[in-house]
Amino acid sequence: MKKSLFHLDIFLLVVLHQRMVISANLTAVEDRSVVLPCNVSFPAENDAISLVLWFRGDSGVPIYSLDARNGSIYKAFHFSDDILGTRAYFNLTSKPPLLKIEPVKEEDEGEYECRVDYRRARTEKWRGHLRVIVPPKNVVIMDHEGTQIEGIIGRFNEGSFLSLSCEAEGDPTPAVTWWRDSALLDDDYNLTPRGIVRNELLIKRLQRDHLMSVLTCQASNSDFNVPVSRSVTLDLNLKPLDVRISTLKRPLSAGRQVEVVCQSSGSRPPARILWWKGTERISKTTVPRNDNVTVSKITFLPTIEDHGKHLSCQADNPMIPNSALEDGWTLTIFYLPKLRLSLGANIQHDTIKEGSDVYFDCNIQANPWVSEVGWRFEGKPFFSKTKEGIIISNQTLVLQKVTRERRGRYQCVAANVEGEVESEEIILRVHYAPVCKPGQKIVYGVARIESVIIRCEVLADPEDVTFHWSLNNTFERIELHSFTTNGTISEATYKPRTRYGYGILSCWGKNEIGAQKEPCNYTIIPAGRPDPVKNCEITNRTITVIEIECEAGYNGGLKQMFHLEVFNSPLDRLQINMSEKDFPTFTINNLPPGTNFLLAIYASNSKGKSHSVALTATTLPAPEKRTAKIERPIISPVLGILIGIVGALVLMAVFIVIIMRLRAQEEEKGPVEQDIVDKSQTPLQKDMDDPLDPDSREPDVIPASAIDLHERNGGIGRVTGVYHTAHNGKDRPRNPPGLQPTVLGTTSVAVPTDKQEVTYAELSMPTSHASTAVRRTEPPTEYAQIDFFRQAKQLVLQPDHEEDDSHITAETPLMEALSSIAGRHRITSVSDRSKISTPV
Repeated sequence: MKKSLFHLDIFLLVVLHQRMVISANLTAVEDRSVVLPCNVSFPAENDAISLVLWFRGDSGVPIYSLDARNGSIYKAFHFSDDILGTRAYFNLTSKPPLLKIEPVKEEDEGEYECRVDYRRARTEKWRGHLRVIVPPKNVVIMDHEGTQIEGIIGRFNEGSFLSLSCEAEGDPTPAVTWWRDSALLDDDYNLTPRGIVRNELLIKRLQRDHLMSVLTCQASNSDFNVPVSRSVTLDLNLKPLDVRISTLKRPLSAGRQVEVVCQSSGSRPPARILWWKGTERISKTTVPRNDNVTVSKITFLPTIEDHGKHLSCQADNPMIPNSALEDGWTLTIFYLPKLRLSLGANIQHDTIKEGSDVYFDCNIQANPWVSEVGWRFEGKPFFSKTKEGIIISNQTLVLQKVTRERRGRYQCVAANVEGEVESEEIILRVHYAPVCKPGQKIVYGVARIESVIIRCEVLADPEDVTFHWSLNNTFERIELHSFTTNGTISEATYKPRTRYGYGILSCWGKNEIGAQKEPCNYTIIPAGRPDPVKNCEITNRTITVIEIECEAGYNGGLKQMFHLEVFNSPLDRLQINMSEKDFPTFTINNLPPGTNFLLAIYASNSKGKSHSVALTATTLPAPEKRTAKIERPIISPVLGILIGIVGALVLMAVFIVIIMRLRAQEEEKGPVEQDIVDKSQTPLQKDMDDPLDPDSREPDVIPASAIDLHERNGGIGRVTGVYHTAHNGKDRPRNPPGLQPTVLGTTSVAVPTDKQEVTYAELSMPTSHASTAVRRTEPPTEYAQIDFFRQAKQLVLQPDHEEDDSHITAETPLMEALSSIAGRHRITSVSDRSKISTPV
């Protein structure tokens, strides 16, 4: 519901002819409501209102009437003309009665009069002036071009000029003002000829804080209405606030890829970043961020030419002229030294000859500057030696009175923090007269009436050389004319015809530098086959290797070689042959172990070979197994029969002794004891002085006749007195003094000068006592003779028995039949018995 507003000024109250007239000024706002009071008094009780009329202006026709002449006032008829229509209504119930007009229009402004006619009383009138205020209906904001704008406007560039105008119209003339948020910016307005109020806002330089600020234009012409307004929001393009290269500004190395990072902030939209190296623009990679920061990276290979150039990162907003910011630094490029080696300016390379002075210049370009400069000759360090004419001064090398030994490849070397570099090589050429080339063959062995080609080679520069030859045989000097020449090589064909044709053959060369000072001498000697090697010896011998060293004999005047032929004696074939060029020293590998070899060594040259020198050598046997091998004795049938007979005899003797003892018990004890004492003196009793083993079981004594018979048949020789047997294994005992050893195979029997008989027990003594002579104080007991060798003849046809000699133990003849001895050594006749080795 709109509130009725009015302003009432009662300024005159006049009573004229008994009629009351009231005047007032009222103000109303267009489109709102207004009440016009009919400020009259109510009639007395005996009176009543009969007619109420409202007039506007000078018109005599009422615009509103209330007719109660025919009845009560409250039932009176209300009438409104076309001007007010339904907008007006007169309310009698209010005090004072009011004419309400709603809505008020601008045309409603004017003078109003209310006339009240009573039935009895005089007529009353009320007059008032109504002022209608027309508020501004619309506010228009325009840019500098007059274009109406609203909402978000722009984008305007930071720092630019902004002009906005605001127009409004109303009655009375409204006040038009500019506001930024709640702050008044401009209240200066003017009225245009068209009756429109206009206010122009001028911002000379837009700042960053104007971004998204709201500018409002208000128009107001009364305190009774709310001001009319319109707003715009400013959008700006902002300049970059900063730009910075975040990569450490340091010297860069030429040829090493580097990444440089630059970032900028504050620009709206994100900044454009450009890279420049001097006047050259470099491509980049730009990555904008959400926090109004732009990052750009570049990757490039610095070059030597980049040294001293300015590398810059430039950030700008393309929408804003002159918005660029820049950061950068002057590049310092470190690089390896660049070297250029040259001969001295006044030196002609083709005119250098022995005795000239030569110098080299090493031109260097480096950053940082080199810490050291060196020189190389033929790839090896070259140092200053003043006494030899080598002078090094800074970047210059001087060679005084250069010789041909100084020709070759020269380089200068320089180093800085980036590394070490070598210059290109300069090959120094020194012209010199011919000289003999070292390493030539200078001795020629030639037979009489034999042609030989003598090769003479010289070193010279230039290589256009002429030669001449001569022979000096101590009697005369003979010039040679039969030779050929090819550059620095000359070959002469020579044939000694007499014994005076041997001597020294000389060769000279000559080029444009000069003649050869010292000739090349070649000795011509009579030639023949080489002499045999001498003083050969085996220096080392293992299971599979034999090493031999000899001394070389005379080479026959020619270069000789040495040869070795190795023959496998058991297989009767050539095992290997070898040759050596320099010395007669041979190492023979991969030989079978435990094998005999025949070694033939000889020398040879172009004339033939020498006589051979023969040696015999044996490789060491393979290592033996350490596991003991237990073998049971082999008992032949004959030996079994003998053992049976002896056993039967022993049983019979025991039986007789038992019977005799039983009979003796019947006799007196004295005689029996005497008999026992007599029996204790028999030769079967063992002397306490004998150095026999206490564990000996006293085997039977070998009869002397059996030993003699064995000696006559070629077996073990007859011996008397002390016997000694030697092992065929390790720790072989030596022969005791005074004995004459007789070697039979692998067993030695020592024969003393005195003749005594020996028993089986003495022969079967342990080895540990073999070096101690066994002597008796009483003659041995004699036994019946047994022809062992007749039985041996019958055992020749017995099968062979293999036995490992490394495990043979000492046994008595009664424990091992003679047939087993014959079987191990394969006796084929009686005459072979002398080759049998007695096992121990």
